[in-house]
Amino acid sequence: HRYYDPLQGRYITQDPMGLKGGWNLYQYPLNPLQQIDPMGLLQTWDDARSGACTGGVCGVLSRIIGPSKFDSTADAALDALKETQNRSLCNDMEYSGIVCKDTNGKYFASKAETDNLRKESYPLKRKCPTGTDRVAAYHTHGADSHGDYVDEFFSSSDKNLVRSKDNNLEAFYLATPDGRFEALNNKGEYIFIRNSVPGLSSVCIPYHD
Repeated sequence: HRYYDPLQGRYITQDPMGLKGGWNLYQYPLNPLQQIDPMGLLQTWDDARSGACTGGVCGVLSRIIGPSKFDSTADAALDALKETQNRSLCNDMEYSGIVCKDTNGKYFASKAETDNLRKESYPLKRKCPTGTDRVAAYHTHGADSHGDYVDEFFSSSDKNLVRSKDNNLEAFYLATPDGRFEALNNKGEYIFIRNSVPGLSSVCIPYHD
């Protein structure tokens, strides 16, 4: 804990994280809603939010503010795709991300991002937190292209991505416009096709990334 002097409008003890919190070791943040560091250590907060840590105070905090974790890459990817699908359909953009493995063998997905391309995305541009390993990737196919593209199946470039030994992926997952959840192994072979992802909701709210 730090001691604060309301007459001076500043702390009278130094910031425990040192210069990581800024040049002034005694200042009170003028934005107490966003410029906060509940644990007194910014790195602990960042590690917890990213999903990188599993033990100690950081691990406990991560269960509150960090990503949801699962026992399989499929469950982690499905959770991310369910959250992303409506945005992908509304914007008619591909979204993609990766699945990471922590030191306890649990899996979690990175936030889905778009490369602002209608029928293309680059999931391997996303990074896992330090101390975790990239093991899988996932993506959407945007809205129905009405025959312009093969919406309901993995493309040849998708298969090449997961087959590449340089990418070191166990699996690649897909949410299609019709709500199918599909998976390829690292040989480019189908693992499963399930109807697991919701389609477009009745109201399409514009999304901005």
